[in-house]
Amino acid sequence: MQTELDFEGVPSAHDPNKMFYPRMDGGHWVCDCEHYRIWHTPCRHILEKRFKTLEELYSHICEMVKDNRDIRDMSCQDFDEVVTYVGVFREYEMNKLGTLMLNIGVLRGFVSSDDLHVATGESYRGDKIIGVVVGALLKDGLIECVGRKKTERKCAHGRSIGVYQLTEQGYRALQARRPERSLEVR
Repeated sequence: MQTELDFEGVPSAHDPNKMFYPRMDGGHWVCDCEHYRIWHTPCRHILEKRFKTLEELYSHICEMVKDNRDIRDMSCQDFDEVVTYVGVFREYEMNKLGTLMLNIGVLRGFVSSDDLHVATGESYRGDKIIGVVVGALLKDGLIECVGRKKTERKCAHGRSIGVYQLTEQGYRALQARRPERSLEVR
């Protein structure tokens, strides 16, 4: 049963004439879009309606992953050892930032390291963990590179950075990171 009546729609990313109406239903966010019907995870429309800024999304992700750690088996050398090292000693941050990156990817349809810096208010400026998170998500097959762009961050001096989209495996991983295997944003 719908608990909140809200007629404010969110336009489709692919067809601006089509609107979706995310809403609370039985205490959980639901949407009538194809993404939600297939994955039962928050779609771009739910996230856009639920969170007004990336900082709000970041705060939500911090709370969501606090007790829901997800460390992956990384058994290669070189970069994989760095990922493992950072994963062991900064497990909470790796999980939080990885989950944030996946959620931003759902929200926008694509994601870059710039988005993580913006969402965290530059709190990881100069820290290599952002690159490690991106590398770990790529290694695990949760995101794939779909292009490159120049960074918009002045402190990064216009270097080229990757632009990524979630893979099917990435949507499944995001679903698995939900507390209590819940599929809705609360």
